Amino acid sequence: MITGAASGIGRATAHLFAEHGANLLLADVRESDLRKVADAIQALGGQAIPVAVDLGRMTGVEKMVKAGEQIWKAPDVVFSNAASYAMGTAAEISESQWDSTLAVCLKATWMIGHLVLPAMAANGGGSFIVTSSVHALRGYRRYAAYQASKGGLDALTRSMAADFAPQVRVNSILPGAVVTGLWDGISEEERAQIACQCPLQRNADPKEVAVVALFLASEMSSYITGQRIVVDGGLSAVSGL
Repeated sequence: MITGAASGIGRATAHLFAEHGANLLLADVRESDLRKVADAIQALGGQAIPVAVDLGRMTGVEKMVKAGEQIWKAPDVVFSNAASYAMGTAAEISESQWDSTLAVCLKATWMIGHLVLPAMAANGGGSFIVTSSVHALRGYRRYAAYQASKGGLDALTRSMAADFAPQVRVNSILPGAVVTGLWDGISEEERAQIACQCPLQRNADPKEVAVVALFLASEMSSYITGQRIVVDGGLSAVSGL
């Protein structure tokens, strides 16, 4: 089960998981883009079921989970990856912008866990993976709601890992600068400036986060739970370059 699968990290992870034989349930609010991802995977012989839902609402998450239950008892792997946010300081953003950001970026992971973690544990266990962000570690201007949601995700990850062990492992991935569709309005000069902020001197491709999700989904990470895996080119390890 992969949310936010229509583009970026979610799309890259869907393709990578399919290459390794996973049967996929893909969710996103963007129906047309989501169907393209599913069609591309199916054209290569994989199984991918698209479910267009608003992941910021319990009714949407329930629809997604029920679609999976019609085929499988419970997911072996969940990748809670959807994101949506409004920029602004705590003084600038409105209550509705705050609520919508936390609904998709934080509450959605709780809703998914609320509905599927008991079933995963009863079905023999699995891996629950969350996309957090280096925003949980560092302060950035005008990202008040987004950073609050990502900090909450890290705490929620630890809580769910404690509550559902040993059957289910729960971990989060903290990406740094990853070039996705959200970067369409960012100039090449700005992209270069962002790249220079980390020791590796470049921005990441979504596939570089997808491989970490694959690791956490597999038995290669069988003794890892309640952890955050930082994938940021060294950004959070240094104070400045």
